[in-house]
Amino acid sequence: MEGIIRILRRFVTTTIFVSIFLLIFNFVLLGTLVFKKFTQRPSPEGVLKQVSQGLVRQDDSYHLDEHAARLLQHNQAWAMLLNEDGHVQWSYHLPDDVPRSYNLVEVAKFSRYYLMDYPVYIFQYGDDLVVVGYPKKSYWKYQFNFLSDWLRSVPQRLILLSFINVGLALLISVAIGTRLIRGIRPLVTGIHNLAKEQMVQLDSKGIFGDLARSINSASAKLQNKTAALKARDEARSNWIAGISHDIRTPLSIILGYASEMEDNSDLPKDQRHLAGIIRRQGEKLRSLVSDLNLVSMLEYEMQPLHLKPIRLSVLARQVATDFLNNGLDDRYNIDLKLTVEAVQIIGDEKLLLRAIHNLVQNSICHNPQGCKIVLETSLSRDKSQYYFIVRDNGRGIPREQLMEITELPYSSKRKRATREGHGLGLPMVSRIMRAHHGRLILSSGVEQRGLKAVMQFPVQSKI
Repeated sequence: MEGIIRILRRFVTTTIFVSIFLLIFNFVLLGTLVFKKFTQRPSPEGVLKQVSQGLVRQDDSYHLDEHAARLLQHNQAWAMLLNEDGHVQWSYHLPDDVPRSYNLVEVAKFSRYYLMDYPVYIFQYGDDLVVVGYPKKSYWKYQFNFLSDWLRSVPQRLILLSFINVGLALLISVAIGTRLIRGIRPLVTGIHNLAKEQMVQLDSKGIFGDLARSINSASAKLQNKTAALKARDEARSNWIAGISHDIRTPLSIILGYASEMEDNSDLPKDQRHLAGIIRRQGEKLRSLVSDLNLVSMLEYEMQPLHLKPIRLSVLARQVATDFLNNGLDDRYNIDLKLTVEAVQIIGDEKLLLRAIHNLVQNSICHNPQGCKIVLETSLSRDKSQYYFIVRDNGRGIPREQLMEITELPYSSKRKRATREGHGLGLPMVSRIMRAHHGRLILSSGVEQRGLKAVMQFPVQSKI
């Protein structure tokens, strides 16, 4: 909705600026055209003045100089000189239908407007009167009378008119914009729903019909592809789960016979040793199958979550106890710094226990020379995020590999192959965190010494 309001606001603002610009542009263009038209040829008053100056009396006759004569010819104008009695003393190209004598009333009539439909202009020449006439309908001569109060109020009227025009432009732009937004709103909603992978079916009528049909088509294709991907992922996960189940039965038989042979004192020592190797490798294979099945279920969000309030400090002590009771090598030291113990999160106890176990096991596997492993807890400043941290002082991981270490082995996003183990430990932890609406943050220490794994959880978040 905010995007639609922003579009309407920008549309209205743009419309007002465009209206003001066009108004100013039209005034400037009109003024330029009118001024240019007026300046293309001399004004009647200028011609009249030139004729008066170019008319020279010689004895009892009058003579017009060449410049004034050419000016009259260029404007297709005529001229005459009236004496005090109203008789024509001199003329130049005087039309035949123009009288040669006038009384005072006739002179008063044509001096302001027209003489026989000829627009005329007069100029005093001593005691006489110079009259210059133009072709009929070449000029319009009108007299306008204005009240002085009205003229003084013109600026205020212009300002008021400008405000009325701006208000009218604003009203029209809002009306047009509202109608436009009415057509855009379903498209915006459809695009948002498209981003959420929801089904979209818009009305394909109206000015945005083509766009609506394209969105509907894109939605249908997206739904089909999503369904196909979901079916493929389910088939892949079910296939992995089926293979895992099929492997467990013969693997259990192998482990049973290997364990029985390893404990059988009647067999030679070498055979018991080989049976022990078979048992240990079988246990690794069983662990790998179990991890692969769990990662697959987490990857495709098919792993059921048994949620309840959990204190991670309790799980940390349980993991540390399991490693110590299972004969942890003296080269490794597990230290607990659980300063925040009362805080609970909502999660799956079994999965979170597996995540902590994997992080500790990762530190052990990648540091054969031994290291110190620290399990600690902390809260963010606003107490909205809970951090469970597993860090060691071992050899660490190169920083260029930290971005891809949580990808599945042999994934296209993983550029380097796994050198130690099956490579499912950290990817599993990352997906467990994703299932709990949290995230796994990995970082190496100075000079790539040590690895710090931070599991970030929302506090008391219902998943």
